[in-house]
Amino acid sequence: MGPEDKDFEKSKLHQLPNGHFFGSRKPEELPSYINAFDVCINPQVINGLTIGNYPRKIDEYLALGKPVVATKTEAMELFKDYVFLAKDLKDYQNFLQKALIPQSDELVAAKIKFANSHTWENSVNEIYRVMADTEKNKA
Repeated sequence: MGPEDKDFEKSKLHQLPNGHFFGSRKPEELPSYINAFDVCINPQVINGLTIGNYPRKIDEYLALGKPVVATKTEAMELFKDYVFLAKDLKDYQNFLQKALIPQSDELVAAKIKFANSHTWENSVNEIYRVMADTEKNKA
């Protein structure tokens, strides 16, 4: 759900009969779309730009308790207890099948709690904590 660059507009994905591209949507509209998904995915090409990418959409998916399959990157390690992390096509195929198995209420609640802990306030506080620790270590 977002804008497409010119390269993506030419992607073969647009030729898939079950692929739908809606462009940008208002943030308050996103839950209704995400709730229609059986499984949320976040495939990425691993490169210098994506390797350290923080995927905010993963928090959005987890905040709704959805099963998620994503490309394994260093940044995604943070999500390893809540997201299937795929290294290749075979992993994606296997994890997509597993993600379709109904989840326990406990796992859904844990995903929502985890995602809700990722607020801007918590992120800023963590930055300040790291900066303070760095200053202590210099002294």
